[in-house]
Amino acid sequence: MFRLLRPLLEPVVLPHWWQDALLLLPRVVCGYLLTAEFGAAKFGLPWSPPDNNLGLFEVAFWFPQDVAAYGGIFAVLPAFFAWMGAFSEAVGGLLLLAGLGTRVSAFLISCTMLVAIFMQQLPQGMWNTLPAAGFLWVSLMALVLGSGRFGLDYLLARWLRPGPAAPAVAPLRPATALALLTLLALLLPGCVQPAHDKTVVYLLDVSGHGPVKQVGLRGRDKPLSWEQDLFLTPVVPDSLYRAVVTTHTGYRTTEVKFTLNGDFELAGADNRRIEFGPGDMVTYRARLGVAQ
Repeated sequence: MFRLLRPLLEPVVLPHWWQDALLLLPRVVCGYLLTAEFGAAKFGLPWSPPDNNLGLFEVAFWFPQDVAAYGGIFAVLPAFFAWMGAFSEAVGGLLLLAGLGTRVSAFLISCTMLVAIFMQQLPQGMWNTLPAAGFLWVSLMALVLGSGRFGLDYLLARWLRPGPAAPAVAPLRPATALALLTLLALLLPGCVQPAHDKTVVYLLDVSGHGPVKQVGLRGRDKPLSWEQDLFLTPVVPDSLYRAVVTTHTGYRTTEVKFTLNGDFELAGADNRRIEFGPGDMVTYRARLGVAQ
């Protein structure tokens, strides 16, 4: 087995140490960003944001829905591809950072970035592809060169130097590989974060803010968005307004801001954070322009 792993692990060592050190920088930066920022937000790791409420190795509830929207085979096995994509970012980014299994993690990352570029970002314009393209170029470099001399693969490859001849290891048969992929496709849907309907009753006091044409609500989680108002209905015109919003979510919190006559409140301030709590409904009372 070690004889099979050594060619996969052994990196290309450049003539001078500073050349390997220079290529270490993009590998470490991209690995860190993938595991700490992009991956951890949708895949459960010890450093995932607590508000996202993700279990260990659990993929965020919304990600399979996004993957299914790509159509084709992604719509057939959305949980499988969502889990693999999030895993490649969160765990693959960590491995890329450490230079461990560099070529395997780089291959998974490059596949994920290609899907992100062509299935998600390119239809929105070329500029939107730049983050994924940057990760793709770094992963392709790591796929060819490995970790260089500054990575755990370099140490492992030196440890796995050829020794006495060992019995040949039978290659993995295609039927066995297909069976393993099928098993993964069946098991991974169980690793999707559970989601529930959470209802928030918003009561907003706008008294003292002049003529009121419309009062709106924008937010992070569907059915809300940051681009379009959900209009509140008047309970007491020019004074008290109300909206009831039900969100299907696995998160512990949501973020919103109110608008008055199309203008955001609390300009430059943090969004309002609402904690859902253990029940299915919560009432949120607020005064326009006053942070809580």
